[in-house]
Amino acid sequence: MIRVSDWSAPDHLPESVAEVWNEVIAAHPKPARIIGPTLEAFCYQVSILRDAQRRIGAEGLVVADEKGRPVPHPALGIAKDAQNEVRKWGAKFQPPVPARRRAGPMYDETVKSVTSAKHLVGKDEYAGPVAAVKTLAWLIDEAQRAGIEELQKASFGTIPTYLKACEALQITPASVPVPEKSDDEAKSKKSKLAALQGGLSASGA
Repeated sequence: MIRVSDWSAPDHLPESVAEVWNEVIAAHPKPARIIGPTLEAFCYQVSILRDAQRRIGAEGLVVADEKGRPVPHPALGIAKDAQNEVRKWGAKFQPPVPARRRAGPMYDETVKSVTSAKHLVGKDEYAGPVAAVKTLAWLIDEAQRAGIEELQKASFGTIPTYLKACEALQITPASVPVPEKSDDEAKSKKSKLAALQGGLSASGA
């Protein structure tokens, strides 16, 4: 949570507007990106909306005009206009929502590949690259969901990057690590080679 005192509302703002400012700043993880005149204008609109809503709540939707005739509360129009402004600018000042990862064929199959790669099991030093490959797989799934245009874009960026990352992690057929031979296997191969060389020498003599 951001400390409001770090980005306190400007002194010239009315109390009700400053209250909105402090609420927005406290909720946003990176307030430095949103402070400025636009935020001030947004806070004014929220303050106006809240004031209109309070008046309507206290006085009702219908009030009497100067002649005593029932009419819609004038604050209804004020609230509507302010609400439109808040809706227009609200997304700019809302805290970013983390992307929700949905299951997909690329992501699921990538998880299988990584899990089956024995050279990656228990290796915490590869946790970052593994997470990056999973993220790329998820992005490819999202591109497939978005349609052919996004998938075509991914084919020139995300997909080649994904394949290179998989190769770097040695989870592609061409990059599977070759198992190291045991000492006994190495000695046996060396003996067979020596015998073959000896046979060739004898036949040459």
